[in-house]
Amino acid sequence: MSKLLSIKGTPLIGLYIKVTESSAVLGINDVSVKEIIEEALDVNVVVTTISGSELVGALAVANSSGIVVNELVLRKELDKLKKVFDKVYTVKSRITCLGNVFCVNDKGGLAHPEVDNRLIEKVSEFLDIDIIKGTIGGIKTVGMAATVTNKGGLLNPNANEWEIKKVKEVLKVNVGLGTVNFGSDMVGTGLVANSKGYIAGEDTTGFELGVVEEALGFI
Repeated sequence: MSKLLSIKGTPLIGLYIKVTESSAVLGINDVSVKEIIEEALDVNVVVTTISGSELVGALAVANSSGIVVNELVLRKELDKLKKVFDKVYTVKSRITCLGNVFCVNDKGGLAHPEVDNRLIEKVSEFLDIDIIKGTIGGIKTVGMAATVTNKGGLLNPNANEWEIKKVKEVLKVNVGLGTVNFGSDMVGTGLVANSKGYIAGEDTTGFELGVVEEALGFI
């Protein structure tokens, strides 16, 4: 089941939500939004900030193995995350927005080209996937340039053949190119999904939704 959604008046829903196959984090306390996520994606949702910020989509990287956050996360936030994630890992890094610099599914991942190798190794080991450095559409913040599930992926429309090939090889899914929210090429800011469903920002057009559904393997 698909839904169009805005959060706090903005269609940039990917900044406020982090989702995996069975779990999701929502950065704002909104019962109706929580219910939409639960219904559309068939996940258990926890409402919490991360490091005091509502922008949990930008701050966390996660797959079915667990969720990774910066060590600046608060104790009460960790306790909440543990309610829906079997494992939570905190890393010491100058990078707080881990969700921006990693794009992962349960099969593999990409990382910002300038991320420290040691951090990539730690995240890779914890999430039990291989992660390589790369860009999507020339964009280094790969977590915001794409939305990839275990079933498919939508990439920034400027992704070149080499980038597409790398995503297919490492994350092991077929992908498509497109936009959300009436032409936004930062796909990850306006689209959250797993293999069971997706939610797009409310400004996403009917044509864009068709591309999203095909790219994510729903048609």
